[in-house]
Amino acid sequence: MDMMIFMQILIALLLLVAVVWATTVYWQRVEYKKNQEFQKLKDAYLERLKDIVSCKKQIKHLSSRVDFLKDVQLEVLRQNEEIDNDIQKLITSHLQPGQTAWDETCSRMKEHSDQLSEMLHVTIELLRYEEMTEIEQADTLQMNAFCREMFESCCQHADGALELRLETELEDDETVCTNRMCLQIVLTNLLVCAMQFTHEGEIVLEVIRYRHKQKSYLMFTVKDSGLDIPENVKDIVFDKLTGKNIRDNIIGVRLRLCKAIVRLLGGTIHAEPTIKETSITFTVHAS
Repeated sequence: MDMMIFMQILIALLLLVAVVWATTVYWQRVEYKKNQEFQKLKDAYLERLKDIVSCKKQIKHLSSRVDFLKDVQLEVLRQNEEIDNDIQKLITSHLQPGQTAWDETCSRMKEHSDQLSEMLHVTIELLRYEEMTEIEQADTLQMNAFCREMFESCCQHADGALELRLETELEDDETVCTNRMCLQIVLTNLLVCAMQFTHEGEIVLEVIRYRHKQKSYLMFTVKDSGLDIPENVKDIVFDKLTGKNIRDNIIGVRLRLCKAIVRLLGGTIHAEPTIKETSITFTVHAS
């Protein structure tokens, strides 16, 4: 009798344990499914946030691009108006070739025409590179020789007695794998900008190599002792036209072109104006 009661109690306990275990397993599965559903909702929400952030960045970029091109268009229209005025002056006046006023008007027309052509050329380059999402970086360069070549090709833009100096931490035989054409465009534009605004003193190009997060980079800094970039525009100088004349605004287009190409080269660019000099530093990924 006692054994039967014991067996009944044991069976009841086993059943209770089984029920508790089954209940626990059931609720664990319910909780697991809830967690899965929650994780799915969380992942979907995060993806949605990423899409929203990406869309906002794209909208901001497109808005900036449209505003920038509108400014370029206004500058082009102003130059066309200047040229039209000079043409009307030649047509309606009694000026004759060889007269001082005739020569001055023709010289002014040529200057406007050359500046307009330069702005349009750089703007077309800008439109091309801003549309790109990636570029091939398979050119092997001896960087020090390449930088000296850049200096020599830009010397024609130097005005006055300028000292041009290359300061590099790279060995002369050290090579870098990058995109030659793109790097050439960036350095040419920055050196030309520096030379057009520096009439005495020096222009220095510094080159160093460093590693960050297992990747190799080159850092270039173009320093000049010419007119500095105002502190209040240093953060927007690559995104907006801030000049009061076409010469300054051509520089603005050149700087935005540099920013577009540096982005494709896997780097960043920024300006650091000081009291005595202006320096523009950019980095590029270089294996």
